[in-house]
Amino acid sequence: MKHLTCISLILFLTISAHATIITLGSGSGTNSGTSYPAPYGNWWWGAKHQILIKAAELTAEGMSAGDLNSLAFNVQTANGNALEDYSVSIKHTVSGTASSFESGFTTVYGPVDYTPSLGWNTHTFTSPFFWNGTDNILIDICFNNTSYTTNDKTYYSSTSFTSVVFSIGDNLGVCSSPGFVQTSSDRPDIQIDWTEPSIPPNAQFNASTLFTCSGLICFTDLSTNSPTQWLWDFGDGATDNTANPCHTYTSNGTFTVTLTATNAFGSDSETKVSYVTVGLGASVPTAASCTPSTLNGALGFGITNVQINTLNNTSGNSIEGYGDFTCQQTTLFAGQSYSIEVTFSGPSTSNGVAWIDYNNDGILNDVTEKIAEVLAGMSMTENIIISPSAVLNTPLRLRVSADWDFEAVPNPCSDSEYGQVEDYTVIIEQDTSPPEANYTSDVIKSCDGVVQFEDLSTNIPISWLWDFGDGSTSFAQNPTHTYTASGPYDVTLTSTNVFGSDTETIVGYVSIALGDQLIPASCTPTTLGYCCDYGIYKVQLNTINNSTTNGVEGYQDYSCEYKTDLFEGSSYFLEVRTGPNVHDTKVWLDYNNDGNFDDATEVILDAPNQINPSTSYTVPIGFSTLNTALRMRVISDATGGISNSCSDQTFGQTEDYGVEIIDPISVSEINENDINVYPNPTYSTLRINTGIYHSIEQLHVVDVTGRIMKIQKASNNWSEVDVSILRPGHYFIIIYTNGNRFSKPFVKL
Repeated sequence: MKHLTCISLILFLTISAHATIITLGSGSGTNSGTSYPAPYGNWWWGAKHQILIKAAELTAEGMSAGDLNSLAFNVQTANGNALEDYSVSIKHTVSGTASSFESGFTTVYGPVDYTPSLGWNTHTFTSPFFWNGTDNILIDICFNNTSYTTNDKTYYSSTSFTSVVFSIGDNLGVCSSPGFVQTSSDRPDIQIDWTEPSIPPNAQFNASTLFTCSGLICFTDLSTNSPTQWLWDFGDGATDNTANPCHTYTSNGTFTVTLTATNAFGSDSETKVSYVTVGLGASVPTAASCTPSTLNGALGFGITNVQINTLNNTSGNSIEGYGDFTCQQTTLFAGQSYSIEVTFSGPSTSNGVAWIDYNNDGILNDVTEKIAEVLAGMSMTENIIISPSAVLNTPLRLRVSADWDFEAVPNPCSDSEYGQVEDYTVIIEQDTSPPEANYTSDVIKSCDGVVQFEDLSTNIPISWLWDFGDGSTSFAQNPTHTYTASGPYDVTLTSTNVFGSDTETIVGYVSIALGDQLIPASCTPTTLGYCCDYGIYKVQLNTINNSTTNGVEGYQDYSCEYKTDLFEGSSYFLEVRTGPNVHDTKVWLDYNNDGNFDDATEVILDAPNQINPSTSYTVPIGFSTLNTALRMRVISDATGGISNSCSDQTFGQTEDYGVEIIDPISVSEINENDINVYPNPTYSTLRINTGIYHSIEQLHVVDVTGRIMKIQKASNNWSEVDVSILRPGHYFIIIYTNGNRFSKPFVKL
């Protein structure tokens, strides 16, 4: 909120702005009658100079933004000759040295014939030039006679930077088209007449913190246009008239702060509504066993914002050191999930860690009480579950630490070399809500029937009832179950606590395909040390289309979950998507199903030093174990990282898939016209009829990724399959008949 106080015109006209003469340079040396730089030099017909003055030089003399009214050069020896069309122009510049001529000047003096005299020669501007107070200024001086004499000698001082660029010549075009350019750090001594602007201040300020537990807050005036008086209203009835006061609040609340800044030309007010918050006497945690400090906060690392639940605190960076914000608190519920978000500052990334002193002993355990961690980030965001064993209804310490990732990862008591530590308060209460049942499993398709289930229920359940869909149940929280028959199964979990129960049922959650189990591989390679986005991002072959993370996952066995059928003699597109670096990629197919991968006969893709390799793979005839699930191995690693199918990867990884090679001759014995699948699309029941000569032995329903969703046995030439539990989408019905196999697509509505 801004408020400008206007002063009457009569009063305004009576105020005379105070002019100040600023002198830059006090040298005893001068140019000679034939040397340059020389602002009054006529050894050549004409001379053009551009003289650089840095903003830091002006502010060091006490100048701020304001009007420049004149400039002067100090002459030791005058020769009495007139300089024709002498002009002075000025501009702002960001250049730090005078190396070449610039354009875009404002003419403030002349052109006029001028005869220098002994002493300071003042050139009063036709209109003031307003200096903005922050940029460097560049002064252009030029004249052009039609003959030459000698140079007037002017005093100069040497600068630490190239401060003058000039050009001289015996022609009439020196000012408009200067020739050879020269530079110098010997700058003529200059006097500048400066006047503070005849305008009121622009009031601005900030505070050392927006939340205080002690009540102490320091305020800093940031007003422009040179205020001479200040009036602070802290919102609690107290005021102050110093430029940068510190104020101690004595009561809790949120306060509006106003600054009124005044100079001879008027006043301006800045009001920040509900700007600072005071929390005195808040319940705080047990005293911590240690209080880390910041050893070097000058680089600006540290923590600038912490958010969790209703707590949202913005603070300064590491220059403030340790921050005790324990009077800021939020209430959390045991067993519930919350997001903690921490923003770091600094010229580079930081390591960040957070802890909660769950047992309220004042000692933050770096293992059992760590709730979040990030390495080499500009922020830390993590979903956390509040420990159900926490001390309840008591202020507990939340500690957040961040330091430059060049340093070691912080522990609860380590000093920050460049970052900082902040403490807050959380109060954990018992959640009186019933559970929200949820679960996951290690696989959703199993070829050996073994599935490990994991309870993900919230709100602290104390008992569990699992129904695995095959007539078996379990009361364990995280049970392992072995299915003994193939097919899709619905899985139900009921979670209970003293406040109620909740049930989660997922239809067709797991798919069991006992007949698809591959023989074990002779070896299982590992990733020795993931780095730099190496590894496998996607594998595509026929119906296999599996996207994964990368080498950080290490070895992955997808041979059951992702399986495809290939026909002898047919060609298929095979692609392995890798990370952005060049990789060595190799793919084997265990044709003879012995668990080993032969480098001479079983390699189907060999792509060294490539990104995202692909090939057209033709299945050889008469070479494979037919109608049997075979293992396909994919390895991708940094160049030079693959020696054989069993070698561990340096940075990349290994993935295994399932492939079944079908004899096209046996399949062709079934006339496609003999097989009818109807109705298609269907809502619930799919009917299959293979004609009078082909008896159905088994039916597989698979989705578009190759996952088996249902297996059903049959013994005649027709069958019905209940697909009502399937989600709407595209599927295949795989028909096994008379030792042959055939596939038909269908749509589930």
